[in-house]
Amino acid sequence: MKYGYMGKILIFDLSSKKAKVESLNEKEAFLLLGGKGLGAFYLYKSLRGKEDPFSPENLLIVSTGPLTGTIAPTGAKFSVLTKSPQTGIFLDSNCGGMFGVQLKRAGYDMLIIKGVAEEPSMLVIDENGVELRPCRLWGKTTFETISKLRKDFPNHSFLIIGPAGERLALISGLLTDDMRSAGRGGSGAVMGSKRLKAIVVNGRKPIEVHDREGMRRAAWIVRRMLRLHEVTARSLPMYGTVNIIEAVNVMGALPTRNFQKGRFNDTSELSGEKWRSSLWKADKGCYSCTIRCGKIAVLNDLWIDGPDYETIWAFGPNCGIKSIKAIAMANYLCDAYGIDTISTGVTISFLMELYERGLVHDLDGLKPVWGDEEVFLKLVEKACKGEGCGKMVDQGVARLSKQFPGSEVFAMHVKGLEMPAYDPRAAKGMGLGYATSDRGACHLRGYTAGQELFGYGGGVDPYIIEGKAKLVIDRQNEKAVIDSSGLCFFAFFAITLKELYHMVVACTGQPYKDWYELMNIGERVYNLTRLFNVREGLTRKDDTLPSRFLNEPMSEGPAKGQVVELEQMLSEYYRLRGWTEEGIPKRETLNKLGLIELLKTNK
Repeated sequence: MKYGYMGKILIFDLSSKKAKVESLNEKEAFLLLGGKGLGAFYLYKSLRGKEDPFSPENLLIVSTGPLTGTIAPTGAKFSVLTKSPQTGIFLDSNCGGMFGVQLKRAGYDMLIIKGVAEEPSMLVIDENGVELRPCRLWGKTTFETISKLRKDFPNHSFLIIGPAGERLALISGLLTDDMRSAGRGGSGAVMGSKRLKAIVVNGRKPIEVHDREGMRRAAWIVRRMLRLHEVTARSLPMYGTVNIIEAVNVMGALPTRNFQKGRFNDTSELSGEKWRSSLWKADKGCYSCTIRCGKIAVLNDLWIDGPDYETIWAFGPNCGIKSIKAIAMANYLCDAYGIDTISTGVTISFLMELYERGLVHDLDGLKPVWGDEEVFLKLVEKACKGEGCGKMVDQGVARLSKQFPGSEVFAMHVKGLEMPAYDPRAAKGMGLGYATSDRGACHLRGYTAGQELFGYGGGVDPYIIEGKAKLVIDRQNEKAVIDSSGLCFFAFFAITLKELYHMVVACTGQPYKDWYELMNIGERVYNLTRLFNVREGLTRKDDTLPSRFLNEPMSEGPAKGQVVELEQMLSEYYRLRGWTEEGIPKRETLNKLGLIELLKTNK
């Protein structure tokens, strides 16, 4: 494993304070590539199923890809994997910044953390070795933590939790020193349960590639394609991810007031142009990125990362809020305390509908009505601090709805993870993607919106269900291999797996025949995560959507009258996947993908 990989996996047991280094297996790397794929494999083989996510046996894995830290454009990505305390199933989050690059340059393709520390601690990995140290930053916000760590560890990168992760809030996540987030599903709570405040990394080792000239040529082609495409050369650099908000609104797919509607009347107040002309003061990008989709907002002397499209939507249209200052402040609070903005916004919007329906009457004296900025910000602050009714928000929608019989019909989640910012009644492939996502409701596990709403790749009719199963499978497999490679998904608005193939082969020297073999890797990874979830008890009944999408026709806009005809798409999806009618991968499917042999040798 000389090229593209460092060839080592660092395993650290917090309970014993002992580190162990294993060699990366070449066959496993060939079949699963890295990142999400290899991380999912180690998570699957290390757990036996039914473990408490907060138990010492649960793992927290940080896994890089072969292109992480190389000259490949956008090659900054790494995956965080664990068993989710929010959903009880597989969880992975893809993250950027410098942390993954530093971990790899420290000599490790993957970091596996198990056990529980005796006291609040931080793990330091650098040229001096690996050491678990006491951490006096417990209770500090992420901003306070980063400021202190930068003084004590110059030139290092950090992966940290905030106070929400410390108190095991189910919607807490991880943040890097450059405020990139692995936000969803409660990975922050897992790290908090291990009494680990921070992972501190510095690395200087070179990353060798197989064919330097071939790698330079392949990377140059990709960089040129990024600079020539409208999305990666103009829309994302200029207006960030919120560049799409008005288009999604026009298509009637912008969830409003807890997904009651698909259009928001004040979208122009939240547009990229509005943010650019008022609060955004600087652009930022991850390592080796020309896109620079990140934005820095300045509000009342506070420097605020973003916000991005999903955050603007979750706090904006979905809660009836049109003030960019209120949204920016809510984003700042969530970053400071380390909680996921999507889950926070969707859960607050659920509380607002509970209030609208008369199922709750007041929350610590607050009346959560749509569009009330003052009450909205107080709810966000209470959620961040875990105070009063904020503890309800910390639970997430699925658990909260159990306290209010009948509310499950408008509890907007899949498998316990809150819905993202595309109404599937206006893009039915997204509905199937949500239902079958391996971590619960997620727009990035099978992003068909690009074709259904924006016309990329020739476009498809968003309202038909014919062919959507194949479309979703292709997008899921594609995303799984991207997340295993170390590249950013945004690059693939301009490039394809063909360009990825040329970079991977030049980098690693692995004998992949063509880009179709990379799609096979994605299919292998998706079947592996399905096996993980089946072992946890997941069945067909869990591959579903909130009743609102299945039984309440869209009330307005281009998608008026539409519902999601999920069952027909789901049956076709299982058939094309090679799964049983209950959604279990068939033996012949696993054998074709080489998973039976791979898992048999690692029992």
